[in-house]
Amino acid sequence: MEVVPVTPEELLASALRKLHLKAGKPSTRKIAGGVGGVSHTTVNEMLRGSRVPAWELVEKVGRFLEGDESELRTLWMATQKTPLPRGEAHNDLWDPVYLDRLVVTSFVSGKGTREVRTVERWIRATSDGVDRFRVRAAALQGISHAGSGRVNVEPYLNCTIGKVKPVKISEEGDAWLVDVLLAVPLDEGEYGFFATRSRYAHPARFTSYTETTITCQGAREVLIRVQFSSDSVPPKCWSYVGSSEIDMQEEPPAGSRRILPVSSSRYVDLPARSLPPGARVGVAWKWDPTNSPELVVR
Repeated sequence: MEVVPVTPEELLASALRKLHLKAGKPSTRKIAGGVGGVSHTTVNEMLRGSRVPAWELVEKVGRFLEGDESELRTLWMATQKTPLPRGEAHNDLWDPVYLDRLVVTSFVSGKGTREVRTVERWIRATSDGVDRFRVRAAALQGISHAGSGRVNVEPYLNCTIGKVKPVKISEEGDAWLVDVLLAVPLDEGEYGFFATRSRYAHPARFTSYTETTITCQGAREVLIRVQFSSDSVPPKCWSYVGSSEIDMQEEPPAGSRRILPVSSSRYVDLPARSLPPGARVGVAWKWDPTNSPELVVR
């Protein structure tokens, strides 16, 4: 089975492209002029991911595009194959653990309107006194649905649920920050295992997806498996890495390595390795609207 190529360079370039899109896609000449001391060719190479310049230039371009400096610096440092500095490894951006292994198993039914997702995490603490892990969960939203979504996060193995904080990311759909309390606190270098289960009610959609974002110090190995019910098998599935929501819902061309075959047992697998902080990886699929009258496309 092919492992999806996810490199720190790709993730940094993806983050810059998202900022570029959010800023209204200014020309590379305009960016170069605003930054100063750099050619538009270099800016173009940064956005395409064919060049990783010095941090000072990434910082200037990120500032011009109104990006988060600390997030960009974390992504840039991953391209240098250098561990995060001790003083910065345990900030508010990333949970103070390293994921040795992450397994996400989703069971999808009702043409994508219902999903039960189990997430198993094998972790190594990167500081002393780690007693919780923050889970981010959001019901699907986006460009091709009607209605609102709901999500509920439950403890599954070796954990309990602590503080639950609602997060407003859209007028439609639930989103939460959930403190998952570990059964036993971990000190730096110690390993632990826990699992959560989330139940989602998504709006009817023409295109659906399930994904994970690395919100800690990185992940050595990730496996996303999506199991479809017998009445909910999409004709096409594909993988995506570090994409905007619009891009992830865009079906790749025939023959692309991103196309994922659906097995005879109605599941798809997406393995990935060596993911830095901030990596976003997932599986998307498209329903057949001609056989799905309940789907609303707009």
